[in-house]
Amino acid sequence: MYESSKNSGVRALVFVTYGDGATENLSIKLPLTSKLNDALNNADVFLDAVNGEGKQSLIAKSRIARIELVEVPKASQMNQFRRENDRAFDPHHVLGVDKGANAEAIRAAYRALAKKYHPDRFQNMDLPREMLDYAAAMLVRINLAYEQIGS
Repeated sequence: MYESSKNSGVRALVFVTYGDGATENLSIKLPLTSKLNDALNNADVFLDAVNGEGKQSLIAKSRIARIELVEVPKASQMNQFRRENDRAFDPHHVLGVDKGANAEAIRAAYRALAKKYHPDRFQNMDLPREMLDYAAAMLVRINLAYEQIGS
């Protein structure tokens, strides 16, 4: 029906708002020019899209009311930000637990976040390099937070 998203060229992470008000984060396949504007304004009726779960679909351009390019920071930018704001690093906030949380709640939060940002989860997705860098940087933050407050 349509080609697999693997090895299918450059993709861009976008936030889409449809005409009915529904929203979605997607990875959109870009044309050879690697420009989102060209993908939206070419003669194709559909956009090749992959959602966060890795499901590929074709989205009718006519359904889209608004589309925004998502600028994902590179891992090096995340690490620089952390070094500059070292005092602001709160392991409880990173893991999403209260300061008085017990070891079981901390461990459960850590496991859920580690699973969410683990590189194996993104292995079969054709995502931009920036997105993979961001996930790697988040996993570093999650591991550091758990090392600081986990038991």
